[in-house]
Amino acid sequence: MNGKISQWKDDKGFGFIASDDGQKVFFHISSLTTKSRRPEVGDCVVFASTTDAQNRLKATSVAIEGLAKTPKYQNSTNVEPKTTNAFDYFLIVILLLSIAVVVKSYLDSKNIEQSAIFGIPAVVAFILLGRQKKPKNRSFNCTKCKKSERYDSRTISAWNRGSTRLYCNQCHVEWLRNNPRQQETYSSSKSGGCLGTLTLMLGTGLFGGYTVIDWLVQMVI
Repeated sequence: MNGKISQWKDDKGFGFIASDDGQKVFFHISSLTTKSRRPEVGDCVVFASTTDAQNRLKATSVAIEGLAKTPKYQNSTNVEPKTTNAFDYFLIVILLLSIAVVVKSYLDSKNIEQSAIFGIPAVVAFILLGRQKKPKNRSFNCTKCKKSERYDSRTISAWNRGSTRLYCNQCHVEWLRNNPRQQETYSSSKSGGCLGTLTLMLGTGLFGGYTVIDWLVQMVI
């Protein structure tokens, strides 16, 4: 069937098509097969129609005339997860070695100020492990509407937290509007920053605990 978009609510992701035979047909952004841009009022479209549970007309396979259809292989998000590289592993080794040297230095000298100097590499490694990385690709496909979107600070931050389900700005705003009291849940993944944090906390806790115990023993003696 042929028609023209007569209404479009971009913030909600749906609208209506005025078909050539005079019918008003509902359609959702998910039914769009041309993903290079969002629909606009006045766009001429080609579509198939069906009926929903309430026997209302609903458009499927909506294609905006003049735009190429998006190949099926592009309908996936194609977001590669954040990984730990060789430099991250090098930083983890430096972190562990630095903590070990601090502990050994304190055991030998009993001087916390002198031993703390050897912890500087651990602090530097910890900061670098928590650095923000950037995805290899410059763009991704929105998980919901499949639209190709360039990475921005929001999606890069979400990717660094381990999320591989990313949303374009329009779908993100829609989600926030529908879930005002909830926080976005991201898929959990292991990252160098998290591992570095755990390592530093464990090492600091053990070293701090030993220092306190040793100090108490010295006080008793």
